[in-house]
Amino acid sequence: MNPWIMVGKLLYTDTQYEGSVAIDQCIRGVKRLGVTWKQVQSTSRVRRIVDARRLCCLHLRSKGWTYNRIASTVGYTNHATALYQVRITQELIEFDKELKNMQLKFIQA
Repeated sequence: MNPWIMVGKLLYTDTQYEGSVAIDQCIRGVKRLGVTWKQVQSTSRVRRIVDARRLCCLHLRSKGWTYNRIASTVGYTNHATALYQVRITQELIEFDKELKNMQLKFIQA
């Protein structure tokens, strides 16, 4: 008997479906923050857009995405930027109340 069946993991899970669900969640989250998905993928340095982009990176990483995949989806040039954004966002959420509130809005969308 296959051990994956015994623990409940489906062998035929579609990773493309899981990826599209995570992207849809990000799009709904940034829309709730008043930012469009096109703005998130741009190189804008406006604070609310940067914060929305950071929250997308953190969300996608929590869904198990690789840093390369996050970087290409969000519009960063390489994986190191995505890694930095995930790390710095986790730290900022502890101290920045505004970013913490944005994260709660993002998650609830």
